[in-house]
Amino acid sequence: MRFLWLVSLLATTTSLASVLTDPKPVSQCDLNPKIKGPLLQEKQDAAAKDFAHIFLVEKDPKKAWDKYVPGEYIEHNPFGVSGRENAIAFLTGFIQTPGLTISNLTAYGGGGFGHLHFRETLPGEFDRVVIDRLRFVGTCFVEHWDVAQVVTGEETNPLAWF
Repeated sequence: MRFLWLVSLLATTTSLASVLTDPKPVSQCDLNPKIKGPLLQEKQDAAAKDFAHIFLVEKDPKKAWDKYVPGEYIEHNPFGVSGRENAIAFLTGFIQTPGLTISNLTAYGGGGFGHLHFRETLPGEFDRVVIDRLRFVGTCFVEHWDVAQVVTGEETNPLAWF
């Protein structure tokens, strides 16, 4: 009987320790422009990776923007329009295009910027490599630039793209 009590106590203590030390998933970014410290780089890197996963793997722009773009959103893409809702509307339709595939995804963040590098392919329409650059305020994205390059299959460089 005493042994069962000890096992129960140890299990409870171990569970509590993991709750206290395991980082909790972020429910929304922190838009505080004064946020600093040694963990900021780590937090921005985690935010960029999570944002990329939600947006490009789960294919859920609204969820990604709700979590990481809470307010003003400045767009530098010449075919886009600034504004959070404009981005969500355009990207939701685009990312859910039947047949669209995203591959070779890499994401990282820190130093005030997040970067996403990936290939997007829609057979019969386009095959291109994209790099997105997003500016952070705290751990939230507020500004976006991107470049895209068409993949022709005739590239001279065997290391092209990835």
